Amino acid sequence: MSDASDDGGSDDSPADCDRPDNVADAAVDRWPLYRLVAESGRENALFVVVGILGTGIAQVLATADMFVIGIAFDAMFNGQPYDLPLLPTGVVPGDEPARMLAFTVALLVGLKVADVSLAITGQYCWNLLAQRIQHAVRVDAFDTVQRLGMGFFDGQQTGDVMSVLNNDVNRLEEFLTNGPQMTVYATVVTISSFGYMALLNWRLALVAVALAPVVAVANWWFGRRHERRHDAVRAETGKLNAALETAISGVPVVKAYGGERHETDRVADRSRVHRGAIWRSHVTRSRHEPALRLLAGMAFLLTFVVGTQWVLDDRFWVLRGTLTAGELIPFLYYTQNLVGPMRVLARVTGFYKGAKAAAKRVVGIQQVEPPRETDGVELTDVAGRVEYDDVSFGYPGSEPRSGSENASGEGSDPRASDEQVISDVAIDVAPGETVGLVGATGAGKSTLTKLLLRFYDPDEGAVRLDGHDVRDVSLPSLRESIGYVAQDPFLFTGTVRENIAYGVSEDDRRESSNSASGETASSDERDATDEEVVAAAKQAGAHEFISSMEAGYDTEVGERGTKLSGGQRQRIALARVLLTDPPLLVLDEATSQVDNRTEVLIQRSLAEVTADRTTLVVAHRLSTVRDADQIVVLDDGEIEEVGTHDELVAREGAYADLWKVQVGEVGAD
Repeated sequence: MSDASDDGGSDDSPADCDRPDNVADAAVDRWPLYRLVAESGRENALFVVVGILGTGIAQVLATADMFVIGIAFDAMFNGQPYDLPLLPTGVVPGDEPARMLAFTVALLVGLKVADVSLAITGQYCWNLLAQRIQHAVRVDAFDTVQRLGMGFFDGQQTGDVMSVLNNDVNRLEEFLTNGPQMTVYATVVTISSFGYMALLNWRLALVAVALAPVVAVANWWFGRRHERRHDAVRAETGKLNAALETAISGVPVVKAYGGERHETDRVADRSRVHRGAIWRSHVTRSRHEPALRLLAGMAFLLTFVVGTQWVLDDRFWVLRGTLTAGELIPFLYYTQNLVGPMRVLARVTGFYKGAKAAAKRVVGIQQVEPPRETDGVELTDVAGRVEYDDVSFGYPGSEPRSGSENASGEGSDPRASDEQVISDVAIDVAPGETVGLVGATGAGKSTLTKLLLRFYDPDEGAVRLDGHDVRDVSLPSLRESIGYVAQDPFLFTGTVRENIAYGVSEDDRRESSNSASGETASSDERDATDEEVVAAAKQAGAHEFISSMEAGYDTEVGERGTKLSGGQRQRIALARVLLTDPPLLVLDEATSQVDNRTEVLIQRSLAEVTADRTTLVVAHRLSTVRDADQIVVLDDGEIEEVGTHDELVAREGAYADLWKVQVGEVGAD
């Protein structure tokens, strides 16, 4: 994006945002998972503390049972003293084996009850923490996506973004539910097992953990491989979702061209690559745990041989020590018990690497800088004067036209590779005027309206509203002043009434968003009355067909309005804009999909609506702009002609040629 124009335009724009080629490439944070958890988990610190304490203490108690059994065994059968740490001497029974047994059973039951209670508490806290962070991360990521400029979406596939917001966030929840809890479990079991072994016999404890460095190196090596595998899986999941979304969204076209087999093959190819990535990840995981179990088995065997020899002979090669059978039994248990933490750490490593790969993609979206929405001029009492001051623009990443001045040469714009869609366009629209923008497909008509709405910013020149460069106006204020109807209007899942009322208030936007996600939107809090909704529908020529439907204004429109025809969707979208009563209207082929009779009715209504407000009308049907105050004819991004309908026809230029063609097609006089 070039610098702001000489008249002081701001640099904070959607077009200035960094736009990665894919979502994963945007992540530059070295610790994306920590960042997400830290940002979303501060208010959940209590759950973290209780979860750690609950899980940790539960595992200390769970591993204490064999220590107690070993001491009791030696006391009852070998005449050793019944000494338990942290318990007063008087609490432990005397020399009667029966009383020792009863005390031991009672103590083990108490330990188990406390263990289970604390484990349940810890599990509850970890699950609640995971759900709260998952919700916060998903809402924050979606909010970021909503605020990004159009340049970001030009470089993304819908399925890839959906994969981040759904699959990747779910992967974070899966890790947060299991990972921290399992890590605490593995850490505490390892430390407590070693601690109990050290209390029993510190020399043999050192023998038992002799292979720990080898285990650590193996875990690190497998962890590296896990991360690469999971990165590949997340990337392929996004591509597969994109292929599925494209195929399903284009079902009518697919069926019309008999492309079912082609689409099936295309999805199958993507699924095959996805399957291969998952398989390689599974292979790495399947080797990780057995490798750790092998090392743990070797440690157990070494401990068994040395410990047994010490019980029998006080000596094993150069290793000397004394050990009782009551000490050896829990020792072997704790050595074998270390297999569990190793197995769990292998699973945690897989969870972590998968969550880290997912977090990279989520952070990748969050790190794309959105346009600044809060700063800038707040528009009040908009008169509606629109000025295009020598505006030039090219969409980011497009190929330059041959012969374009920006295609090469010194001193060219940094976006020299962008095709100039608009070149040196100057238009002055007085308040209350209706201006038609006409020309061949690709001439730049719709692009001019998108620059006014600040979907993009010009590379050169400035677009002004009431004398303010739109880059200096806050985005909410700018867009609240403009009513926009696109050529292919989008309707939310919900009723006709909810779609028309969308945008009147914050409550309406929230309700329609809920409807789009499959929830039932309540209309109790709408600011728009039923009378206002009907009046807007009548102005848009939609009331007649809405009333003819069985449920009327409560008719469900389907996903993206698929239950309605293209013309019906356009009229509902037009009614939605008219209900907001903006000071400036932008109609981009707003009646292109309606029949001639309906167009005449809509034009009559629009004549009243646009009488005192500025209106920009993009049209292929020249009859739509015949009565405009001025018509701007565009050709290849440049202004070819400007004038009224009669003036342009009299000049016998490009507009007159277009008019003759259309008159011949429709049979008008």
